[in-house]
Amino acid sequence: MENDEEELIRRRAYAIWEQEGRPDGQDLRHWEQASQESRSSAPNGDNLGRAGARQTPPQPRRKSTRNGARGQ
Repeated sequence: MENDEEELIRRRAYAIWEQEGRPDGQDLRHWEQASQESRSSAPNGDNLGRAGARQTPPQPRRKSTRNGARGQ
């Protein structure tokens, strides 16, 4: 269940990042905003103060350096 919530937060944080023009260095703010939105949308505050809930975002994935060009 916690993994489902984390996935929803991850997707929302990604959407916020895209909406803001994909700025660098804002991942923590986006994660916190998405997490807050998730908590405030929970019925009766169900997931507030949940033990073991992740408080920090996972590390961002690195961009691939491959550009599709083939060596000749």
